[in-house]
Amino acid sequence: MNKTVELITQWVDFEGKHPGGTLEEFCRYYLASKREFKTDGKLFGGEIPPRKDIVLMKLIDRIARLHMVYVLVALKDLKINHFEEFSLLSAIRNLKNPRKTEVIYHTINEISTGLNLLGELKKRGYITESDDPEDKRSKRLALTPKGEKVLQSCYEKFSIVPEMMCSDMSSDDIELSIRLLKNIEIKFSKLYLHHKDKSIDEVLQDITRMERQEDKRP
Repeated sequence: MNKTVELITQWVDFEGKHPGGTLEEFCRYYLASKREFKTDGKLFGGEIPPRKDIVLMKLIDRIARLHMVYVLVALKDLKINHFEEFSLLSAIRNLKNPRKTEVIYHTINEISTGLNLLGELKKRGYITESDDPEDKRSKRLALTPKGEKVLQSCYEKFSIVPEMMCSDMSSDDIELSIRLLKNIEIKFSKLYLHHKDKSIDEVLQDITRMERQEDKRP
């Protein structure tokens, strides 16, 4: 095939999968698709699911589970009991004096679990509560100096894990992976609370309806 025709064909394919993608993103996509990756074994031990979307989600799930194995190793050196405590502390800092429910939903926790963990963090002097001036039924959260110190030590230890696990990936490949996957996180972070009490068939109907509405937009 003529090289110009091949390039145009690749661009059309990329644009179909990633509407609005930039030329820079296309270049990363093209190079990544052509690169031969060295592997020392078979994915999932050779038991590959029948669809690519299932393979992708299984891959993400297994990487997340392996990530947690090493997070628990790092946890041994820290003054927290669960990784979720780190997630809550980090959310409190990043959301800047948030309500309890905001922190719990942001970290994708159940209300009961989140409240219990926040209660433990308060008992250990890592966070404080204050009345919400806009809603007397709610409490605002903030880190104490002790909590800030613990959180900083968590950042230092936990950052070792992704650095170690992604050591075989180039910076461009990491960035491309983020670009390809970020819309899944953005989309379903907004939807999961609405879907929690529905059946999977109802969720599918809701997603399908939303996608049809998006397709109709100019």
